[in-house]
Amino acid sequence: MKHMKLLVNCAFVGEEPVGITRYIQRLLPPLAHLCNVTLLTSNPKLFKEADCKVVEIPEWTRPHLGRFWWEMTLLPFQIRQYYDVLLCPTPEVPPCRGIPAVAIVHDLTPLVVRRTHSSRYKTFFWLSLQTLRWADAVVAVSEHTKSDINRLQIVPPQRVHIVPEGPGLLPTPEKSSFAQRFCPYILYVGGHPPHKNVVRLVTAFSRLKSPDNVKLVIAGWGTRGQIATTKEAVRQCGVSDRTVLLADLSDAQLSSLYQKCLAFVFPSLYEGFGLPVLEALAHGAPVACASTSSIPEVAGEAAVYFNPVSVNDIAEKLHLIIENRTLAQELRQRGPRQVRQFSWEEAARRIYCIARSLTTGRR
Repeated sequence: MKHMKLLVNCAFVGEEPVGITRYIQRLLPPLAHLCNVTLLTSNPKLFKEADCKVVEIPEWTRPHLGRFWWEMTLLPFQIRQYYDVLLCPTPEVPPCRGIPAVAIVHDLTPLVVRRTHSSRYKTFFWLSLQTLRWADAVVAVSEHTKSDINRLQIVPPQRVHIVPEGPGLLPTPEKSSFAQRFCPYILYVGGHPPHKNVVRLVTAFSRLKSPDNVKLVIAGWGTRGQIATTKEAVRQCGVSDRTVLLADLSDAQLSSLYQKCLAFVFPSLYEGFGLPVLEALAHGAPVACASTSSIPEVAGEAAVYFNPVSVNDIAEKLHLIIENRTLAQELRQRGPRQVRQFSWEEAARRIYCIARSLTTGRR
């Protein structure tokens, strides 16, 4: 019998199921098996398959400023109904709640990689982090993210718990020939912001000593300006005829790309967790990735590592995987074994236990 009533604040949700939205979509099903979940969101259609109560909030809460104002002033009134714990999937915790709160921190990108965000957004993010003082527990998705949080000295270290994510996408039983049209290719999945290091990846690809028919497939999101920067790098490096930019892919299409690639490459300079790496490993893709931030925690010994600021090192490691079939096959076998350490069921269980411990004695 489920006793604990958990209120989940999903005011951050926008139009597309990306980033933290996908995190919540994956976390909710196993969490709803453990407790009674009520979800607050301005976009209920993204959670229509969730086995929980969904309460719609105004659309004006989607922009950063509107959301922050709503969370600090109106959200506490939502809690007047009886709930045991408030779960905040972003580091924004309202004051004066009357119930314990658990906040999740995915990364500190705006503060660590400063050039990728405007001064206004960095200020907003810093103010949001200050509200962690009101959290009864903070969940960090990796050891590296916990270290970043501890350096800020906002939350006592004993309140910070590490709960890794699970794979966002597992191999789908649905067969898709989508990837076949690009073969043979190297795959990158992620965004186009500067800290994702896509320009260096394109440059490394242009220097790669490999057959001329090998393509670079870049699948991910980005602003118009960020994507334009990537396209300009592709043009300047002279690889326009061998580079493919993709967006808005279905799960089946993305799964197909992971399964058919010669190698998966992830050159990001900073990650709070590195979900695409875990997805690639789950699909048995040979992975070459940056040796920075949390990425080695995710990939373990199932990847080849490079210095992400060295174009030559990126090119050399990709060449190694493509040319050394024995190594590639070994990495294909290691990947799924590494992924067994991560699951949404375990993530939900740990978050439930943290939340449950905060209610002890309250009843």
